[in-house]
Amino acid sequence: MTDAKSANQTICDNIRAQLEQFNWPEAQQAGLVEQILGLSTSQAYRKLNGSSPWQLAQVEKLAQYLNVSASTLLVRREPQDSPSLPREQDLIPAILHLNNQSGEAHCWIQLGEPLADDSCAPLLMAKRLHDCWHVFPGTQFDGEDGHEVTYLTVRPPKRANSKRLLVAVLDDKDADLLSAILVQQGLFALPYYESQALLQALSHEEFDAFVLDWVLGEPGSCMEVIETIRRQSPNVPIIVLTGYALEHESELSKALQTNGVYYIGKPAPGSILALQIKNMVTNALEQA
Repeated sequence: MTDAKSANQTICDNIRAQLEQFNWPEAQQAGLVEQILGLSTSQAYRKLNGSSPWQLAQVEKLAQYLNVSASTLLVRREPQDSPSLPREQDLIPAILHLNNQSGEAHCWIQLGEPLADDSCAPLLMAKRLHDCWHVFPGTQFDGEDGHEVTYLTVRPPKRANSKRLLVAVLDDKDADLLSAILVQQGLFALPYYESQALLQALSHEEFDAFVLDWVLGEPGSCMEVIETIRRQSPNVPIIVLTGYALEHESELSKALQTNGVYYIGKPAPGSILALQIKNMVTNALEQA
């Protein structure tokens, strides 16, 4: 099992690699870490030489300052042709939770050994919750059903497998929030705040379903988005959300006459809304 020290050293190496791009002496590098994280000078040196463990919140704060993703500092970098890299088919989809404030990210992981106790917690550990793997800081290990994460890459799914449907969410205000709720219900969800971004994604993503807010705060209409999707994906279910059905009754009725278009009214509690969407998507795919 990879111990906490080796994982900590990986973070040190990645942070040093980023700081060395500035061509600064070690004292200046330590001074930057001291200033960003609010540490003493000796604490900053211990962080950089690996004798003091890194906390995920500290890694995320440095990543934000350096304008890189947190995973850039967390994951061991290997040459692309290295034989130690896992094969694509050995990776499983998961949801990464760095901390309570950082939200969620789609990732792919390789599972290591089960964790027997917390005496040597890894940097990251995975637990299966319902039908999905979730990745948490090793410090959150509670002694039950945890696995070491031996490899992690942060990227959206190219296509969800049969158990993990990939849903595109278009909402000009709450795309991230709705996507996070769907993820918690065992779906993959990619958020889009503009219809143009979603339509551009059709060329390289294979979505299993679409969830569209009917009222978009931009030129054009949801009906135009539906028509464009239908030309490229004739049978993929499309779920329209709105709290303004009466105001848009005529246009909405026209949309619902289109093959595979469904309607859910808002507002609704997030968990209930997500279950409705999941059930609609699953039923529509089974019928297809």
